[in-house]
Amino acid sequence: MIVGAGLLAEAFRPRYGSDPTVTIHASGVSNSSETSVLAFAREREALSTGLAAATGRFVYFSSCVVGLQAVAPSPYVAHKARMEALVLASPHGVVFRLPQVVGRTGNPNTLTNYLASHIREGLPFTIYSGAQRNLVDVDDIVAIVPELLADPLSVARVTSIAARYPVAVPKLVSLLEDILEKAAHARVIPRDEAFNVDSTTALAVADRLGLGLDGGDEYARKVLQKYYG
Repeated sequence: MIVGAGLLAEAFRPRYGSDPTVTIHASGVSNSSETSVLAFAREREALSTGLAAATGRFVYFSSCVVGLQAVAPSPYVAHKARMEALVLASPHGVVFRLPQVVGRTGNPNTLTNYLASHIREGLPFTIYSGAQRNLVDVDDIVAIVPELLADPLSVARVTSIAARYPVAVPKLVSLLEDILEKAAHARVIPRDEAFNVDSTTALAVADRLGLGLDGGDEYARKVLQKYYG
């Protein structure tokens, strides 16, 4: 069963759309800049309703930033932490923490869509010199999750899925410039904004499937070429 209609929901629909034993809850607040109390309340209500009705595995997607001491909790991150607690209070609940998921979506709030659209349209934007982000292809998420769910006795209640190495945001912009064949009008501000994600369990699955999540900048280039080339 699929709850939602966005990038993750549609990506998982072929695998779990008709499966009554697994609920993929891919709906709710996805914009990391969100601050609306009403938006947060709507997700909580929908999540509570879904958990009460679930009889099999209930999968919730959170953020890799949740729980990281190096990152100050924004309203969005604090909300995601509360939703994780709600899901984990149910015996059916499983949480997958995700980084920047890249795929074909009209959502202008994703990092890569934002950067690509600004580069294409020649619009100015600002980035931090020391910022890093972790990118993962949505198709790789769809490949990894069923493997992690396959053994209900050993799957962790909370698992991060992320590439082994983050990509520096200035490098990300450079990659998009090459792919789009257009120069970015980027203002670079000196500031560090980097953190590491422990995704050891998911990386073991990715390695077994040959997904290349340990490829660093080359993995990022491949993913960006796939969706923006």
